[in-house]
Amino acid sequence: MKRPFFAPQGRRPLERLARGALLLGIFTLVAVAFQKHFEAVIEKAQRSGTIVDPGRVLAEADRAWVLEQARDLRDRHGLELRVVIGGPGPAPGAVGPKTAVFLADPACQASRVLLAPLAVAALPAGFPDDLGREHLDAACRQGRLREGVLASLGLLTESLDQAAGRGKGATHE
Repeated sequence: MKRPFFAPQGRRPLERLARGALLLGIFTLVAVAFQKHFEAVIEKAQRSGTIVDPGRVLAEADRAWVLEQARDLRDRHGLELRVVIGGPGPAPGAVGPKTAVFLADPACQASRVLLAPLAVAALPAGFPDDLGREHLDAACRQGRLREGVLASLGLLTESLDQAAGRGKGATHE
């Protein structure tokens, strides 16, 4: 019978056991290092203000997805994304010319989406208000604030992509 390629080589069982334990230790060390790196990236994003979530509403996978959406919005539309879940956010007039801010209220009453003026002009009238009221607050009242944040961010990205396509003369179905 042929030994699998990953099986440790050795003359005696104790030597094979020691080599196997060493190999397992190396894989474990790499996995732990990867996890620590990922946590550091998430914490850096929180410090930079991309995601402010003191109540930990978003899971780690959700945070990674939000960071990917932030990168996508920056690369394709020139917008800097901020997602604030709980706590005070910027005043409505404080949104810069290249900013999109999602303010999710855990009390389900005052969630809002603040967009740069150019982005607001490209979207249907009242779109940011609908995202805050009809998506964030409504999902929060159903006990699904996490899903509301992710869905409204996805809807914004999709709507901006469609608006950009219309601006280039493309049609979307």
